[in-house]
Amino acid sequence: MGQLPIYLLTVVYVSLAYYIWQYHQYKSLAKANGCKEAKKFPHKDPFLGIDHFLQAGNLFDENRYLPELVERYKENGRTFQTNLFGIPSINSTEPENLKAVFSSCFQDWGVQPIRLPAQGPFCGRGFITTDGTAWEHSRSLLKPSFRKENIADLSILEHYLQKVIERIPGDGSTVDLQPLFFSLVCLLAYPLYLDTATLFLFGESFDSLADSTSDEAEKFQEAFKFAMFGSGFRIALGPFKWLWRNSKWREACSITHRFADRYVQKAIDYRQDLQLGLIPQRGTDEASPKRQQKNLLYNMAEQTDDRTTLRNELLQALMAAQETTAVLISNTFFLLARHPDVWNRLRQDALALTEDQAKNMDALLHIKYLRNVLNESLRLYPIFPQMNRGALTPTILPTGGGPHGNSPIYCPKGTIFDTAYYVLHRDPTIWGPDAL
Repeated sequence: MGQLPIYLLTVVYVSLAYYIWQYHQYKSLAKANGCKEAKKFPHKDPFLGIDHFLQAGNLFDENRYLPELVERYKENGRTFQTNLFGIPSINSTEPENLKAVFSSCFQDWGVQPIRLPAQGPFCGRGFITTDGTAWEHSRSLLKPSFRKENIADLSILEHYLQKVIERIPGDGSTVDLQPLFFSLVCLLAYPLYLDTATLFLFGESFDSLADSTSDEAEKFQEAFKFAMFGSGFRIALGPFKWLWRNSKWREACSITHRFADRYVQKAIDYRQDLQLGLIPQRGTDEASPKRQQKNLLYNMAEQTDDRTTLRNELLQALMAAQETTAVLISNTFFLLARHPDVWNRLRQDALALTEDQAKNMDALLHIKYLRNVLNESLRLYPIFPQMNRGALTPTILPTGGGPHGNSPIYCPKGTIFDTAYYVLHRDPTIWGPDAL
């Protein structure tokens, strides 16, 4: 017998022995902690759960995914297990399980195993794709840019807000406000928050609200949009992301890198000038550009000269900026248009402010009714309707297992935890009969 067959038999034997050991350990720990399995979702494909993946794709195309998610939880309960390409996934809206995953046992769960392999070619390691010490390092780079003095002055929004108002008909006719705040289909459709975000992140606004945008900026925006789409699709494919071999996505990643690298170089130049004393230290001279004080990239460059790190954090910050505030404002106006009594009261509170108060973050934060309106908008239409984490180590969820759904659930390393805030926030057993 040759060496190759012996080697292959050894590999098979060791793999089988390891699987049996893992299974025995799983059973022993589960039994010792009184754990029971969660109810299993009735897959048509019990091996890989491809039926679940295909159904989700169809529902997204038909804009029915979230309503169907509500029905799925109604049929299967607050906690149930699905198969995600062969990986066990615990789906739960149980408050106790959410507390464990995101608070009391947060160190057992993370995003890196889910996001980094899929998003790495696009935006690398950063605050969106890492856990633990790597995430803490990213946070330390970002934190100085979010000092109160950098975000409390809202006057910078005035220029862009006026451009939005100019595009709203003054004759009382119906208008679609969403393209003015945020465009999910085309980033060139006059998004307010793209301009303010790039000003804060890059130090220069793309000024996409102007009548024309540079060809280079437009090319970057289109590439960035497709790179984000591809990253999300790769996450959805899980362990089979390698099947999606898309040269357009790779090129989109390269375009975003080249564009961002130009601004990274400017930040490196700024760092060198600062170290040589050619630029006054922040706050020591009135000639120090205010723009640099509010520029996230320059603030990070004061702490590191690693170009890849700067680019990764910059791209991830731009990702976060595009899918937060603009979505919240769009959803809020959608609701206000259907509740004129709320709109009128909110308008009266706004009219009571002086011009200076209207541009001051502290003053706005003290408008209780405004806070309540935004919170209710977030409840009904959370910015992230679903959130998941991967088990970084064997761990236990406090409830949801067994025939009555009140036993702990043992989660081996690699288990996916998926929660649906859209469902949780509409649960009448939590929010009352008028939850909707």
